[in-house]
Amino acid sequence: MPDPKKNSSIFSFKKNQLRFLILCCIFFIPVIIAYGIIEIAINKVPNNFSIIKDYMDAENSNIETMVFGSSQIQVGINPSFLGDPAINFSSRGQHHNIDFTLLKGLIERFPNLKTIVFEVSYGHFELPHRSKYFWKNSIFLKYYHVNTFERAVTPIDSLLFKSHPGKFSEMLVTHYLSDTIPDVYNKYGFDLNHYEGKFRKLNYDSATIITKPVQIYKREDVKVLAHNSEYFYKMIEYCLERNLKVIVLSPPTFSNYNQQRNPNVLRRRDSILTYIEDTYENVYFLNAEKDSDFIVEDFRNENHLNPKGAEKLTKKLNSFLKKIGE
Repeated sequence: MPDPKKNSSIFSFKKNQLRFLILCCIFFIPVIIAYGIIEIAINKVPNNFSIIKDYMDAENSNIETMVFGSSQIQVGINPSFLGDPAINFSSRGQHHNIDFTLLKGLIERFPNLKTIVFEVSYGHFELPHRSKYFWKNSIFLKYYHVNTFERAVTPIDSLLFKSHPGKFSEMLVTHYLSDTIPDVYNKYGFDLNHYEGKFRKLNYDSATIITKPVQIYKREDVKVLAHNSEYFYKMIEYCLERNLKVIVLSPPTFSNYNQQRNPNVLRRRDSILTYIEDTYENVYFLNAEKDSDFIVEDFRNENHLNPKGAEKLTKKLNSFLKKIGE
């Protein structure tokens, strides 16, 4: 015969479970809905990654040149001034390991590809690569469908807000609430309105600019150098094995930035580039770091060009592409 006390205890336990489940739903369902609204709002904010994706999907069969780099190349190369179809995958904080992973994940989509442009700025080889926890991994997965996480991914990994709540909260406030200068992107995802910065605030006054502190990476790290240089050789070899030309691009930097560079870091960087030049064919070098054609009005700050400077650099790259293609 069933024990009434035992049945009563089981019923009470199930009732408590049900109550707990209901309370969880009451708490979590609004949270999930709120997160969904935030994610939808983020996706509606225009950004260069979504525009690059749309351009890539439309023109991938025609693109001949792919450009990779950090923010210096993101703001320094405007593909609209390149004669042949090109795409710029550079972004802020991007390093060679991200460049290479993106290249390998994207290359099959570009059947007419001929040239790869890689950035090598002053401190590139002694600056550590991005870790597998880099917050932009979610962006690359969502828009380019390339896994840079160094692990298997799930649909949750492509959600943007969770990858950097602070940055995306700021983006939402700026876009929907603040009265700021808007980004104006062309079809290549290049921001045509990106003039704001240190130099503009100082009215492009060189005499004042050179008295201000310079933000520059000076730390020496020969262990990082050894790893990064070997990694870069592999990137070059990967391209050459696929009959692609490689351009190593060093973008312009302002005079006070150049004066502050660590000579040991610079010397080791240049020795690696010399080794590459002596070792590999079909690798070309465009170093504009001290190019006197770039004047103070071409810069946003010491190591980033504004759209006017980007037009100038991109036209130089275009002439260089024509020269090596002859």
